[in-house]
Amino acid sequence: MNENLLKQCQVKLRNELVQTRTSFIQDLKTNTNPVILELAEVLESTSPTDWIDSINEKICPSQFPSYQRLVQIEAALCQIDIGQFGFCCDCEQEIEEPLLEQDPATQRCSQCSPAKVLTDA
Repeated sequence: MNENLLKQCQVKLRNELVQTRTSFIQDLKTNTNPVILELAEVLESTSPTDWIDSINEKICPSQFPSYQRLVQIEAALCQIDIGQFGFCCDCEQEIEEPLLEQDPATQRCSQCSPAKVLTDA
C-alpha cells in the first residue's frame, strides 16, 4: 500500500474518531432511558480505551449508528497498528485505493462489498 495513502487514512480516521466519540455521547444524552443517560456520564469520565466493555453491556448497538461507526473506526486504526490495514476481511486481497480514500474504515474490497453483491444480483 502507498505509504502516503496510509498516513492520510490514519489522520482521517483519528479526526473522525474524536468527532464520533463526541457524537455518540450526545446521542446517549438525548435518550430517555436512565441506564443510557448514566452510561453517557460514565463515558465522559472514562478513558475511551475502556469504552467498549462498558458500552456493550448497556446498549443495543444497532440503536446508535454513531456507536457502530465508532467500532468501525477503531477496528481500522487497530489494523493500521498491526499492519493489516487495507486488506479485505473476506478475501484478504488489497482493498482498492479509491474505496479507502472514500472511507478509510471500509473492510471489504469492491468484489466482496455487500453493496457490490446486491448490485450484481
